Amino acid sequence: MIELLGEVTLPLSLGSYPKRSTKMVKFLVVKAPSAYKIILGRSSSNIFRVIASMYHMKLKFPTPDGEGEETGDERVARECYANTLKTSREKLGEPPTNEKGKMKLTEWTIG
Repeated sequence: MIELLGEVTLPLSLGSYPKRSTKMVKFLVVKAPSAYKIILGRSSSNIFRVIASMYHMKLKFPTPDGEGEETGDERVARECYANTLKTSREKLGEPPTNEKGKMKLTEWTIG
């Protein structure tokens, strides 16, 4: 179970000058291990009118000076993913496997 500590509304800027957009965004503050500092959901994407491409690791959004863009870093994304898996394994333990080393999901209890 993830513990909700509260919420905070902060200005969030996407892009770089002159193609930058700043909006007030409400964030939920939770007590949970995570490799990420923030997670932007659908509501934030809608506020900024974001078009996301996971394949290209890019966000595009309108600004008064044209199309703004945020680009992800594949190396950092891989590190975050690996840290998330590591944290999950530390918390849950290694999943049960059969004699061939394949995971038996029916025996792995989460939570």
